[in-house]
Amino acid sequence: MLKKIKVEDLVLGMYFCGFEAAWLDHPFWKNKFLLKNDSELRQAHASGIAYCWIDTERGLDVAQEEEAADSAAPLQETEPSPEPEHAAAPPIDAVLLDAMALRETAKKATKAMFSEARMGKVLDMERCVSVVEEIAGSVIKSPNGALSVLRLKLADEYTYLHSVAVCALMVALGRTLGLDETACREAGLGGFLHDVGKAFIPHELLNKPGKLSDEEFSQIKKHPELGYKYLSQDPNVPDYARDVCLHHHEKIDGNGYPEGLRAGAITLYSRMAAICDVYDALTSDRPYKRAWDPAEAISAMASWTGHFDRAMFLAFVKTLGIYPVGSIVKLESGRSGFVIRQNAQDLTRPVLKVFHYDDSMTVTDTEILDLLANPEADTIVARGGEEWARLSHLDAMQLLSTGVPT
Repeated sequence: MLKKIKVEDLVLGMYFCGFEAAWLDHPFWKNKFLLKNDSELRQAHASGIAYCWIDTERGLDVAQEEEAADSAAPLQETEPSPEPEHAAAPPIDAVLLDAMALRETAKKATKAMFSEARMGKVLDMERCVSVVEEIAGSVIKSPNGALSVLRLKLADEYTYLHSVAVCALMVALGRTLGLDETACREAGLGGFLHDVGKAFIPHELLNKPGKLSDEEFSQIKKHPELGYKYLSQDPNVPDYARDVCLHHHEKIDGNGYPEGLRAGAITLYSRMAAICDVYDALTSDRPYKRAWDPAEAISAMASWTGHFDRAMFLAFVKTLGIYPVGSIVKLESGRSGFVIRQNAQDLTRPVLKVFHYDDSMTVTDTEILDLLANPEADTIVARGGEEWARLSHLDAMQLLSTGVPT
């Protein structure tokens, strides 16, 4: 049963269910968890927030404090401590199932957000930040699993899942850049809200299968300003989120839109969003194009002069790898391989699911190959190139059958 108590009354063994304050103001990534170590308790007490909620059916009640004082220490000993970075990853099936469940939950929340915008209603910011919190937690728990599953989307899901994927990419990039937890979740919220202006663009224009006319493209280009105007009506939307919405199509050389900002005039989160937005767009199926191989997208983006903040783009490559998860590569042996995990020690030697395939697209001789652990076994000689169009339909199958370890 949920119970409102003073934050100063929190003790180890209570099941914390959130502060009575805006999510962006509280110190925790997760919103519901068992208080089991002193650092969490100190963070809560130092938050400056007066009240919080606990679940008395899943943890201690205030009335139990005295009689449970002796049990608090054993609880710390018997409950698992936070996992160190080198701890074993969660089971693959659990990672994927959690990420897939989050994908559907976040898609529904994003659809609701766009629907509210179209009807002129104020955003449900509590729901938005709750979704961002879940996405951020998933990225922290399993970056490869979360980003891989969120990348899988049908053309007609793009508008909604694009916002979710950009949110996840922003959190992941923020961690690579060394941003603190607050900044990472701020970046994630900016990414989640960045395309809300498309709610005011006709659906048939967003999903037109052919090339846009100049007039149609001009109409599409209005979405940052439309989104900014909409978000500005709500005082609960942070300034940084509105800025990301308005400026995620700006370029470092000043050739972006809507304001043609250059370099340092573009905020940190908007520079991050410019990269994450383009990458997810390139690697997604749209009515007018097939998704690009992730490695091809990274290579193409690296060649664009003046588009992105260079140092930030290199951090993005470090985040996803030269051959991001889901890429197809050609091997010296003549086999092909799906990238299923990065090796941070050497981004040119990922972990692959390798296979042969014949003219009927029958896949045989599959195995998992870690190119870093077995450097003599095989070598990548090229990105997938034309093979991507023929083999990318196997992507979802390989994720589900093999999993994507963290």
